[in-house]
Amino acid sequence: MLFNSLSFLLSFFVFYLFYYYSSFRIRKLLLLFFGIYFYSRWGIGATFLLFGSIIFNYTIAIWMDKCSFGKRKQIFVLGIITNVLYLGVFKYFLFLWGMFSDVSVELGGQPFTWKLNLLLPIGISFYTFHNISYLIEVYDEKIKVCKNFLTFTLYDLFFPLLLLGPIERPGNLIPQFESNRTITKEQIWNGFFLFCFGVFIKSSIADPLSRYVEMNVNSFQTIEPGILWIIAPTIAFQVYADFFGYSLCAMGLAESMGFELMNNFKRPFFSSNPSEFWSKWHISLSTWLRDYVYIKLGGNRHGFIRENINLMLVWFLTGIWHGAGYGFIIWGVYLGICLVGYRFLKYVGFTKFQHLIFSSLGIFFTFITFSLGLLLFRITSPTDVYLIVENLMSFPKFEQIPYGLLLIIAPLLIFDLWQEWKDTNRPSFFHNQNPLQVTFIFVLGYIWFSLVSPFAKEDFFYFQF
Repeated sequence: MLFNSLSFLLSFFVFYLFYYYSSFRIRKLLLLFFGIYFYSRWGIGATFLLFGSIIFNYTIAIWMDKCSFGKRKQIFVLGIITNVLYLGVFKYFLFLWGMFSDVSVELGGQPFTWKLNLLLPIGISFYTFHNISYLIEVYDEKIKVCKNFLTFTLYDLFFPLLLLGPIERPGNLIPQFESNRTITKEQIWNGFFLFCFGVFIKSSIADPLSRYVEMNVNSFQTIEPGILWIIAPTIAFQVYADFFGYSLCAMGLAESMGFELMNNFKRPFFSSNPSEFWSKWHISLSTWLRDYVYIKLGGNRHGFIRENINLMLVWFLTGIWHGAGYGFIIWGVYLGICLVGYRFLKYVGFTKFQHLIFSSLGIFFTFITFSLGLLLFRITSPTDVYLIVENLMSFPKFEQIPYGLLLIIAPLLIFDLWQEWKDTNRPSFFHNQNPLQVTFIFVLGYIWFSLVSPFAKEDFFYFQF
């Protein structure tokens, strides 16, 4: 059930009528039931697995809270290892099994014929990271253990962020479920506008760009020379519009119910270097990896070389988190090298120039390196890397450039320019204006691009992760 589907709109409308006029206690139960209904539409088996994860982590945290330090650490390690194994079995078992089968054939043996029929539960990467961060913060005594099972269940089952995040921190989200929050008219309208604009950029920008990419890149062996210089930036805007659109929908739905989720994107394509870019792109994941992996490994406290080894390990894990495949691993290593390279230039003083020309060049090269990296998501074997490099040795002809794509991405660029000019920390609409002045335009745009759009609806890009 997609956010930009009629079935979700009707379901949420009925839910919201009951939610808005209910007491605090009833609202929590309504959130629980709607979360179960929403997630179960993606599979009953996945729903049981999610509840198994919820019960396990709730129990581990309670148990850990009651024990002395020595026992507490053992329980904590058990909880972390179990979560990692839970994610690993469902996400990486089939890839590793196939890889070992290929190795067996290369060594003269037989391929593995037995296969385990595993389906990847949607959202497993996000809610598993949710639970790991909860256990870490309870263990480090940054938050108190949540003893209310309903509240903890909502932490994992809150439907706006259940499928694709953002990966919220327990210290931010759990207290919001425990407080009786008054829903203001401003929150309702701003949530409505955020949701509508999220659906708009998903349906009218991400989906058409996705079709252009699929029509032009069936295989790296058959594409025209130089076409990847066009395809790579197109994929970058497709992924941005897709994931940013979902994040806006999630923020809008949450805000209309009185909750505040963290902002997952902050105009990343205006970044002048890789470090700045990753502080503005998928912020919930990058800060999660920084706080729970990079800093735990030592961060930058043990010298320049150790700092960059830690950084490469983090980006290797980032690639693995995104998916099981050669492309994801190579992508993570590639981005790690880009960041280490930038840090080396900064270390030797090359990045001290502050002129507008250098900043503009930095924005261009940061965007290009990120765009080219996204091509690695599509490779099926290490040999595809050679085909990508070979294609990039040529440049496209002028007649190959689809200038119409600029019209498609224009609304997103205009919105980001507007937000950059306002220098906002969170996307916002019309907080100090009469909402009725713009409601009609938003409703028309939403109806056209979501319900009667000539483009068929597609899954969100990050569903595969």
